[in-house]
Amino acid sequence: MTIFVRILVVALLPAAFAGTPYLIDDFEASGALQNWRAEGGRLTLGPGHREHGAILSYQLPRDASAEAVWTPSSKIPKMHDPAISLWIRLPPEVEVFLEGKDSNGQTLRVPIGGKAGEWQYVAIPLRIKGRLVEIGMMVRARARVAVEGSLSFDEVSLREASEPFHVDMSAVPQAPGPAPHLGVNIHLLQDDHALDQAHAAGFEFVRMDMLWSNVERGGRYRFFGYDRLLRALDARGMGVLWILDYGHPDHGGSPPRTPQDVAAFARFAGAAAEHFKGRNVRYEIWNEPNTRQFWKPSPDALEYGALLREAAAAIRAADPAAKVSSGGLSRFDLEFLSRAVNRELALTAIGIHPYPKGAPETVAPEMAILREWVARALGEQVEIWDTEWGYSSANAPIEAPSNGHTEAGRRLQASLAVRELLTVWTVGLPLAVFYDLRDDGTDPSNQEHNYGLLDSSGEEKPAMAAIRTLMGFLGSHKYAGMIAETPAGIHALRLDGAADTILIVWTDQPEGHRTVEFPKRNLTSMTDLMGQAVKSKDRGTGQARVEIDGAGGPVYLRWASR
Repeated sequence: MTIFVRILVVALLPAAFAGTPYLIDDFEASGALQNWRAEGGRLTLGPGHREHGAILSYQLPRDASAEAVWTPSSKIPKMHDPAISLWIRLPPEVEVFLEGKDSNGQTLRVPIGGKAGEWQYVAIPLRIKGRLVEIGMMVRARARVAVEGSLSFDEVSLREASEPFHVDMSAVPQAPGPAPHLGVNIHLLQDDHALDQAHAAGFEFVRMDMLWSNVERGGRYRFFGYDRLLRALDARGMGVLWILDYGHPDHGGSPPRTPQDVAAFARFAGAAAEHFKGRNVRYEIWNEPNTRQFWKPSPDALEYGALLREAAAAIRAADPAAKVSSGGLSRFDLEFLSRAVNRELALTAIGIHPYPKGAPETVAPEMAILREWVARALGEQVEIWDTEWGYSSANAPIEAPSNGHTEAGRRLQASLAVRELLTVWTVGLPLAVFYDLRDDGTDPSNQEHNYGLLDSSGEEKPAMAAIRTLMGFLGSHKYAGMIAETPAGIHALRLDGAADTILIVWTDQPEGHRTVEFPKRNLTSMTDLMGQAVKSKDRGTGQARVEIDGAGGPVYLRWASR
């Protein structure tokens, strides 16, 4: 029996572990590879993360796979909560999986995501009940076409997934990408109180529908309400992402399909670009065109592609410097995207709305796949923008609706909102929009009414305070990168300031507590999701411990510079 699951595997950097991991292979001993075999490929020694590593070379026909399989020569330790850790360098043309087989005959297959071509550390929980009797590193062609290449891996170990995370202040963070531009979605053209709150929280821009039917009247374009909003944003030093969207009664309704109606939409897009040229604006062409709700009666990638092509060209003609994104797709719909876009569009970005069914961190593998596809199909210069993603307070637990006005529901929303923004940093998204600024209604059981950081009357919800706490740290410190070699399910992001260092530590595990152990020397504060002081347990050895869980959100550890 083989069980397929999707578990987050995050490439994060070095710290020490408690306990004694069981070394499967570091490929340095004279007997390296003796317990390994290759199926459908060739396994050899070569350059590793440190010194030597294993290289699985493959030449795969369509729909084939190759695998490096390790079988122990004697019984290995049985662990309560086993995990496999390793360093790996992913090739771009294949999907990579870790397989683990236990003594009960169960096989678990877990996808490994990350940036192709670079060594990264991964720690992968194995939800198996028996003793581990076999592991495999499997590659499979992404596009179901013949491929040739190699997979490198090194320092493979078996360890406890729930082991404590021991903070090592000498650890060098992984080189960071650029800091993302963070925005928030709004639905009202005039809402000064909410804009003040968004600005105070640290958001740089808002995302707002620019409705075609509101702008065009008899072939003339009126931007009065949108001008007023942009003036209000200018006064706060903020910008806007305009969503050019939906139909017009004079041009075929929604969506426009005929060449004449598509051309009319393109004229509207060009008029907007001409009107707002030189301002702090970006454009997103349509919203979720891969859903029935926004592309009636059913999504059509070729129809949307025609609209996108004409609208993008019109915007470029009016303002060659304009920043233009495709309409944010509901989740990671690569099939729709591949039929709707191409290099000729010259887009700034591809828009997505991740909305994972599980924890925020679970977007990492699909983000890696999307990033590799965009680089190959559209070019390295095309970015990926998260133009909408949020969590409703009427969604506690995540899988089931609840009362969005309860303290528990709103507190969980706060944790998920902060973890969402932290995930944006960890997966390297250059732009992201939190959904939503204000609740859209007052029904506590309606999920759609409870996405706001403010309630419908404008009162602050815990998620707003939590995001303001996070953004306060991000705004006053430089992002130094992620810490790798963290235990499975633990994430640690480092920020460097002029006089201090901050480590943000959190877990993606939905159940149970995880332990963080850290040095007390020069520690000046430890605060929680809401910025409140947290008590730690003194270990009596210059170290202290704190327990964290997924619902509670991150802890912020601050040390004075030495």
